[in-house]
Amino acid sequence: MSYSALVDFYCRVSIVVAVCFFLVISALIPSDVRAEVTKIVSHPVLITTPSGLERARERVKHHIWAQAIADRVALSAKRLESVQLPTFEKAWWDRARTKPWQQIYPEVNYYTMSAVAEPVKLALDAAVVYALTGNDYYAHLARKVLLHYTSYEFFAVHPDCGLNWSIWSLQALQAYDLIWEALSDTDRAKLDDFFARAYHAVRHNDDWWLRDMMGGLYNSHFAWHKLFIGSYGLFYNCPEIVEYAIRSDQGVQDLIEKGTRDDGLWLESSLNYHFTALAALVRLAAYMRNAGCKPDLWHYRFANGRSLRDLVFGPIQTLYPDRTVPTIGDTYGKRIRLTDLDSLYYLAYDVYKAPELAWLLEPNTDVPTEALFLDTLPEWLLEQRSPTKAITPASPNMRTRLWPEHGYIALRSEEGDDYWRGFGFSCFLSFDADGIHSHRDKFNLTAFARGVHVAVDAEASTTSGHAFSSPIQGELNRSTVCHNTVMVDGQDHRPVGRKLDLVEFVNGTDVKMATVADLQGQVYPGVRMMRTVAVTRDFLLDIFQVNSDAAHTYDYLFHSYSDDGAFVFENFEGKCGPVELNKQGPWKWLRDARAALISTDWSVRAAQRPVNIRFAMVGAPSTEVILCSFPRDDKFSPPPVPMLVARRTGNHAVFIVVLQAEKGPLSPLQTSVSPEKHARLRVCVKLGDNKWEFSIPKLE
Repeated sequence: MSYSALVDFYCRVSIVVAVCFFLVISALIPSDVRAEVTKIVSHPVLITTPSGLERARERVKHHIWAQAIADRVALSAKRLESVQLPTFEKAWWDRARTKPWQQIYPEVNYYTMSAVAEPVKLALDAAVVYALTGNDYYAHLARKVLLHYTSYEFFAVHPDCGLNWSIWSLQALQAYDLIWEALSDTDRAKLDDFFARAYHAVRHNDDWWLRDMMGGLYNSHFAWHKLFIGSYGLFYNCPEIVEYAIRSDQGVQDLIEKGTRDDGLWLESSLNYHFTALAALVRLAAYMRNAGCKPDLWHYRFANGRSLRDLVFGPIQTLYPDRTVPTIGDTYGKRIRLTDLDSLYYLAYDVYKAPELAWLLEPNTDVPTEALFLDTLPEWLLEQRSPTKAITPASPNMRTRLWPEHGYIALRSEEGDDYWRGFGFSCFLSFDADGIHSHRDKFNLTAFARGVHVAVDAEASTTSGHAFSSPIQGELNRSTVCHNTVMVDGQDHRPVGRKLDLVEFVNGTDVKMATVADLQGQVYPGVRMMRTVAVTRDFLLDIFQVNSDAAHTYDYLFHSYSDDGAFVFENFEGKCGPVELNKQGPWKWLRDARAALISTDWSVRAAQRPVNIRFAMVGAPSTEVILCSFPRDDKFSPPPVPMLVARRTGNHAVFIVVLQAEKGPLSPLQTSVSPEKHARLRVCVKLGDNKWEFSIPKLE
């Protein structure tokens, strides 16, 4: 028996066993949570319904924004007139299968995703145009692609295959759903065979993940596996398959109950990856609703009150004033603006009709295709096209807050509606444990003030075809060098299995402050670390204390943005010359290093016009200050990201920093520190005529 035949036989046997298992236990599941699929009597049933299609057709006739969508999708679909459909190569796998799966990410990503996915997406666009217009030409374009893909063989074995196949196979299934009536029985038989093989392949990959857990429990890959599996079950009227997608190990129930933290944030130590999981879960909820399938995932409350609704709304409370998500963990150099994820949030608005979702969608005038079919759209969109009154959606009420399960803190000097002006100081501080997409970034700090990002997580983007496995991701971005924290002896932080300690949290009227610590030496054996961060309306204060029994080299690391890609010393008359950095590991990615030895107070400036930024540090004997260039991408495209290192050696160090930002001249600054009783430190910051005092824990 050939390898592919053996895989197919195993898949079919495992599916039969699983189906029998779910038939046996279904009687034990309460009827209100059991998957109940209404028999499909007409198509479409996934991305929309017959009534949704009628709604979309009417909108295209009467609304400019809907006409624009139809024109855009038709233009995309016509690309199929010139696109050459792929040849499904097999020889690559003969070479790749001889290597460990950890070494073949790029070729797997190319041959199971990049090389085959685009025509399917265009076929879905063509199917949408056919559904809107009834023009058989577009059905022909979609049919040609779908039948071509019936010769595709799902033979590769790699953790990413299930995700990749799920993405484009689902798009193919959606296209099939939309042109169903235009196909012959012979066409349908071929497509049914293809989708059965795709289903078996994804199930087989899902089973492998369940056995080996190569990406850990509650990984976002499982969400995409279950999305395709569940959609297949809906399309083919198989409630036991939908039940598997929801109730099996690492199914929707597990992912929502145990894959979320606090009020809905995903657990994988990367806020960007929240949306990888959310995109799959939202779409399955929408398709189940369209198919009349119970339970209603949009509103169902799982154990401990966990819900999909929390996953939808949770990220909003993390946003910076420019509506971007704080960059933490794997981001691949991409800063997500939540307004750009409108295809997810239009689906959510159709169900929840919440004002904060209307607010989130309002700035983006490029309305996604899915909006055509939805029953409820934001009032601002409808009023924009038929104006009778001005409508401004209510903005989310933002406050300083703590996410205790995750280990995140957002400090905000301006709150409520004023927060969204972006004038105040706000920061995001992490003390979380490590997950699958975490970095060596304990105590990491990012900040926003006066409308710009002033302290950044400087992850470089890659030109590699697969960012997760790219050299710069492994060598630089996941290293401690990439983050605003303290590094010991030039070595990365160790992975930590539990959150660091929250020592103090102050949520006052004028001062927002938090102290987090590693008192057990989790991050570096034998080294105790404590970071206190405070924000006021005028500045951010950062005090990082480090103690150890043995002498070490401590590097305080900081990254920001500047129009010219560099920090510039202020009022410094000493010598600053070129310096050689370590040529190993992440350090080899840094460029243009120059250093100065400084024992007094010092500062550097940067400019994001019209905002001027000052980073000022209280002096300490024999501090080596290194200014260098951090790469924006793996081609070192200009301008670089300005980076500085404040280096000290000994048994202890206290780094005291004030970060200022102003649209115009920066006020004169004086900072001092003195010991207090009961193991405290008093820090005094004088900014112009204003004086601020802070009492913080002293690291013993």
